[in-house]
Amino acid sequence: MRFPTARFARSTVAAAALLVAAAYSFMLTGSANAVAGEPGARRVLIVFLPGQLNEAPAPGAIGAAPKRRAERTVTEQLAAHSQLSIGLSSPVQGRYRAAQALLDITQGTRVSLSSYNPELPPPLLLVPDQRGAYFRGWMAVDRRARDAPAELVPGLLAASIDGGAAYAGVDGQLQQDAIVAADRAGRIERLSIGPAATLPARVQALLSERRLVVATLAGDGVGDRQLSRLLAERGSNELLIVMRSPPNKSGAQLLPIGIAGLGAPGTLTSSTTQLDGVIAGIDLLPTALDWLKVKVPGAVSGQPVELVPGRSAEQLLTLKGRLQVVSDRRFIALWSLLGGWLILTLAAMLIADRSGMRWAMRCGALAIFWLPSVLLLTAALAPSIFVEVLIVALGSIALGVASDQLVAWPRAPALPAFVSVGAYIADLAFGSPLIIRSLIGPNPLFGSRFYGVGNELESALPAILLIGLGALWFGRGCSRQAAAVFAGCGLVLGVALGAAQLGADVGGVMTVAAGFGVAVLLMLPGRLSKQTIALVVIAPFAALALLAVVDLVSGGDSHFTRTVLRADGSGAWWEIFVRRFELAGRGLIRGLMPVAALIALLTVALGIVRRDRLLAPVSDDPGWRAGMAGAAAVGVFGALFNDSGPMLLLFAVFIALCGAIYLRGDPRQADGRSR
Repeated sequence: MRFPTARFARSTVAAAALLVAAAYSFMLTGSANAVAGEPGARRVLIVFLPGQLNEAPAPGAIGAAPKRRAERTVTEQLAAHSQLSIGLSSPVQGRYRAAQALLDITQGTRVSLSSYNPELPPPLLLVPDQRGAYFRGWMAVDRRARDAPAELVPGLLAASIDGGAAYAGVDGQLQQDAIVAADRAGRIERLSIGPAATLPARVQALLSERRLVVATLAGDGVGDRQLSRLLAERGSNELLIVMRSPPNKSGAQLLPIGIAGLGAPGTLTSSTTQLDGVIAGIDLLPTALDWLKVKVPGAVSGQPVELVPGRSAEQLLTLKGRLQVVSDRRFIALWSLLGGWLILTLAAMLIADRSGMRWAMRCGALAIFWLPSVLLLTAALAPSIFVEVLIVALGSIALGVASDQLVAWPRAPALPAFVSVGAYIADLAFGSPLIIRSLIGPNPLFGSRFYGVGNELESALPAILLIGLGALWFGRGCSRQAAAVFAGCGLVLGVALGAAQLGADVGGVMTVAAGFGVAVLLMLPGRLSKQTIALVVIAPFAALALLAVVDLVSGGDSHFTRTVLRADGSGAWWEIFVRRFELAGRGLIRGLMPVAALIALLTVALGIVRRDRLLAPVSDDPGWRAGMAGAAAVGVFGALFNDSGPMLLLFAVFIALCGAIYLRGDPRQADGRSR
């Protein structure tokens, strides 16, 4: 007997391997088909409902029509189906693009468009074939996601389910929603495009074969009737998700969404948003996989959708209407306040010359310190744009005038500082219902933050509080007691801004620690030791460690907890670090920001070099010196610790500048008692 040659042996092994692979593939296919074909097997149907063509701007927005009738129709359409729990879906983070909204659903996590290169998603063309269909251009989508500073896997939803997904559409309509049915290779396992009349039957046929089916309904009233039929035919083993098709238009969106199958109909929410009535598009992936009893991949940052009692389309529309006007009104209100300050100054100078000018300087600066409190009031009232701007401008100035009369110079900033910070901490304790609706809030419409504080408040609140503390401590000198008071206030504010159950702002903790650390350093008596300086330097990182302990003990499920504390090794931490600085760098070079940031830095440098003249009205008082230096440090260090760094720098330096203007409004100069 002759032994096989090496070549024959290799051929035998290869053939055996192919047979094993074929058998394994057959077993998997048979298993998947068996599961999908079982009558009691769980299934997920994701349905997209096209909107109307006559959409109008939101009420209160610039150029708005009286009513946003089209969006109201879609929301009310979903609410009319009593089986559906209803809500609004935040499709993307930052600037909106319809294709990116659909891609984010498939990958279960998202970053802003500025994190991608190129920023805009490449064009995708659906190409049918014998097996189903595939998207031409998907390789560019995958490459773009891999180059982004985050773990992004387009097509992860369909790829996580045995047998993949199917898609059903209507002839003559845009099939862009089919992106949600694509797997990691851009393939759709089954495709059914046909007449609108046969869509419900085709969907049911696909559900008998696949565990995940995506469909786009017909437009106008036909789609609503198709939805009624799909809901009537839904079994107890089927989770039906219906949402407004992401429109191909610019501008931030909140898309109406309904879900049947999670429990008694109510209002949608999730741990991602912690905002009743609002979920994120990335929450659909873990919701679908949880329903199918499939393990959610670690790359997913979305959270399963939950229900809260109550169901009101009118409340959803009211929330959406308010969020849609916040961006347009922000700078209008701010410029109106600054314009009112200028008018007050000119009028005061006409009446009382220099003494009038100094009075207007004090009152205007105090009005800026009162502004955050006034914005909470308008958030609660939700008035028209004219009334809101009027309240912001006249209300802030009136409070500035009143506080100047009630509290002697230079302690008046303490009043608006403590009122504002106290009001915001109280609102955070109740889930930040007013903050998210205020003109200085994070605005959930842009999908970056749905509760807690945003970048503007992250720098404004600590800067105002530091100046208020400095004013309160005027004339008391340096002492360990003073340093302890500053440190204690900083600790309270840091916990309020950073804790997952409150502000949920990680960068805010480090920003507060840096600003108050500088202030504490300046309030300590005697010469500073190396150990004291070292403690101040490590204060931001110690504050971050404290935040981690608070979040873990309190059970907070914030973005910080999920992405940092549960990050998989130093590589994930490095990606987070790189991403934040990339975003900060891109923000720095956008528009007029380079010029504005340079002016802010030169202002800080001028304040340091000329601090003797700046603080001359209070004779270089230690309290005021610590407050002003701490406010400037909030801006400088906040710019280093946050992905929107330049914005924090501008806000903090502007508030510090208002503090300097208040000091220069020294009333004693009017009667010759001070030079």
